[in-house]
Amino acid sequence: MKILSVSNGDRLRKVWTADFVEALSALGELALEENGHALSDEEMVARARDHDVVIVGWDARPLPAALARDPGRLGFVCSYSGTIRSHVPIELVEAGIPVANWGDHPANGVAEAAMTLLLSVLKEVPALVRSAREGGFGLAGPLRGTLVGTNVGLYGCGVIGRRFVELLAPFGPQIHVHDPYATSLPDGCNRVASLEALAATSEVLVIHAGLSDETAGSVRAEHLARLPDGGIVINTARGAILDQEALFAELTSGRLRAGLDVLEPDFVEPEHPLRQLENCLLSFHQMEQWSWPERPGLDPMQRRCVDNVARFTRGESPEWLFDVDRYHRST
Repeated sequence: MKILSVSNGDRLRKVWTADFVEALSALGELALEENGHALSDEEMVARARDHDVVIVGWDARPLPAALARDPGRLGFVCSYSGTIRSHVPIELVEAGIPVANWGDHPANGVAEAAMTLLLSVLKEVPALVRSAREGGFGLAGPLRGTLVGTNVGLYGCGVIGRRFVELLAPFGPQIHVHDPYATSLPDGCNRVASLEALAATSEVLVIHAGLSDETAGSVRAEHLARLPDGGIVINTARGAILDQEALFAELTSGRLRAGLDVLEPDFVEPEHPLRQLENCLLSFHQMEQWSWPERPGLDPMQRRCVDNVARFTRGESPEWLFDVDRYHRST
């Protein structure tokens, strides 16, 4: 069994730890090539065709679509991360080459991030911290609230959205969901037929949809206008799902509040006025990441990749395989 990973430049040390390399090497002959950006498509195709498994992820050299026409001995493409479209062209999935990613691995981290942002914004934690640092005593404002009975709308209810519902439900809100692809919803959730109806029903709007051609820019100014004064927008999915300028205008006016772990792009300049707003909590795509506590061995992301490669080497079907529909709906 021959396993290949070609980095597009510097290999990510947090991914390619000694334990990860050792675990993959135990499954087959592992080749770690650097500087994939210098390879032509023809050279990359030749390397991939000579291996049984190709591992891709954030640091990987993208696979050329030409590989779909003649994959050689390639039988499985395994992504250690969630991102897939930037590394694997749709032609490989259409050709029936098995492609898998980390599946539900990020559900806990992203759901925790959304819950943290929601409670922090709801309880006005940034303003309370500022008041304390300036020698004040609490806040006079009326917006600190409770989740009990609050109408929380979820846009998207995949693996992350479902985990978020599990965290949210014990607080006693009314949960509404718009997700046309969800065949079922968690107990206690009310299905809403449209994004317009979801916004009109919600006091808090939480975005858990994947970024696709269908969802890009789908949360527009008219949806935000349906939220009540003091309403909250939480986004831990992708910034491009909503009209950022419309949201920034609502935040600058003070009418809405937001907790944003993602933007498009995931950064605003140091002088950007959004950074000064107490009704907007920014975390720059950092909330779901972890580095503490350190533990020996493989982390869950690495373990999912190793497990899937091991399944393939045993002749079993890897988990979280893509079909064309899932590919188009994935980020």
